[in-house]
Amino acid sequence: MFETLFGGALTIIVLYYLLRAFGVGNYWRGVISGIVPVIGYLGMSASNWPGGDVISMHLAVYLATATVLTVVGARKRGEMKRLHWGPKVIIIFFLALFVIDGSLLVVSGQGVPQAVAKWILPPAKKTDHAAHTAFSGVVPHGEEAARSISQFRASTDKQNRLGWKVSVAGLGKIVQGRQAGVAVTSSGADGQPLRGAAAAMAVSRPGMAKPEQILDLVETDPGVYRTQITVERPGVWLAAIRLQHGRDRYEVQQQLDVSAAQ
Repeated sequence: MFETLFGGALTIIVLYYLLRAFGVGNYWRGVISGIVPVIGYLGMSASNWPGGDVISMHLAVYLATATVLTVVGARKRGEMKRLHWGPKVIIIFFLALFVIDGSLLVVSGQGVPQAVAKWILPPAKKTDHAAHTAFSGVVPHGEEAARSISQFRASTDKQNRLGWKVSVAGLGKIVQGRQAGVAVTSSGADGQPLRGAAAAMAVSRPGMAKPEQILDLVETDPGVYRTQITVERPGVWLAAIRLQHGRDRYEVQQQLDVSAAQ
């Protein structure tokens, strides 16, 4: 997303000065350099729709960049050393717009950075982890949603009565496009390893009903279930792990903060 946002702005700057080198007038330099990336991004978005908010931010940045270049390029040679306060205000406004748009894109897709969230937000209930701030997606609020909440509470109470202990390792540091090993260690109410369970893990964006990955976990040691996971896009994800042993079922969720590949 940042590549298309700021890469498009850089493309506009390069196009503007190339057209200037070929003697194109200032007005048409601004129009052409602004419209070419807009058409290119809209064409790319047609095959992979990123959302109306993301497209609006891209168009705002592209058009703002072309506008600022046109305003600055309209100055006469004698005015080059000293810029009037009017264009200065316009440039500052659009620079602030770039920063705000970029910040909103980060927060909407990945949530408030963990270091900032720990500083300005209280921790989530019954845990020391920072509050989850990423956009959770579209969630229904009708009769079916109320029924789902009741079922979730009943399921949670049943899990607590089971007395199982389940811990997950390997999801703490996930890097985009790199394979990582996940290990789920489980034991029953008697403290003995939970053998012979059917284990699976679903990986999805927060709030999305349909998971993007469903992985089977294999029991490699008594009560220890393992798999390999690869996440192709950075940002905030949720891993839902389910253990089924006979008629008993245990589910646990863990947030994944997938960092971008360097």
